[in-house]
Amino acid sequence: MVFFIDPRQTCIMDDRIVRLEGRRALTQYMLLMSLYRLVFNRWLYGIFCRSLARFFAPGNQVVINVGVDREFRVYLNDGYWTRFLLYHRDYEPEVRRVMDAADGHTDVFCDLGANSGLWSVYGSALFDRVVAVEASRVTFERLQENAAALPNVETHRAAIYNRSGETLRFVNVHNSHASAHLDLSVQSATRDDIEEVETLSIDDVVPTDLAALIKLDVEGAEIAAIKGASRALRDGSVLIYEDHGSEAHSDVSRHVLSLGDMHIYAIEDIATQVTDADHLKRIKTDRYKGYNFLAGRADSKLLAAILENFANDGSGR
Repeated sequence: MVFFIDPRQTCIMDDRIVRLEGRRALTQYMLLMSLYRLVFNRWLYGIFCRSLARFFAPGNQVVINVGVDREFRVYLNDGYWTRFLLYHRDYEPEVRRVMDAADGHTDVFCDLGANSGLWSVYGSALFDRVVAVEASRVTFERLQENAAALPNVETHRAAIYNRSGETLRFVNVHNSHASAHLDLSVQSATRDDIEEVETLSIDDVVPTDLAALIKLDVEGAEIAAIKGASRALRDGSVLIYEDHGSEAHSDVSRHVLSLGDMHIYAIEDIATQVTDADHLKRIKTDRYKGYNFLAGRADSKLLAAILENFANDGSGR
């Protein structure tokens, strides 16, 4: 049996909430939001979130409106999404701004490493076609659940890599689905769940002769993924990718810069072109933060349109 709670009949202050689903979901939600005010450390919060979930139904969830008349489900046993989307609310605003800036300039958005599909759901209101790819079986099921009512979103369970059709080991990190990754010769913790998944290249995802906006979040396989995007990038596609603050050498951005004809932009506030590795060090000052960057060929019309609209939207001023 599924229980629905109308947030208008409660004291919930988050006006994005459409409904809560599950027995005692409201109680669990309120405890989590109160808990984070006391336990501000993200790792401790994750431990407490999972421990608290033992006392509640595993299907308890909050359904929120992501701002474009689209619904996204957050399970209340999920330490990542309850923290970053429910408590902090404004999740990766720079990604949202780029997607808004690309609206009307491409028909295709590719959400690669889609996780539960937040950006796929948001992008479904902006683009004619959304391609969402996720490797983890359990997370893919949640992606499908979020995309079920969206006819322009197609989902694929695969790992983005430099070639399609290979079979690789995929590591589901036991305490953080957001850290799941391909097993590229790195020994995995014994508690982690290992599964096999087929690979898919970006060039096989993006249609030929079309410039797509590509959100890439593949936890350590970014360079291999970008190597499999040479044709798509030549056709003018644009990447949004993460270069984490803990990565002192910025290997992903260095690889992009080494391609020669690519431009990279930091998009924290205003779009600022990255000139070299030393510039990256000045940008990435927080080792606990994931920094999103925008990249595309210098002659990409889509990149030019995004930069113009990004600068004119007023959000970073």
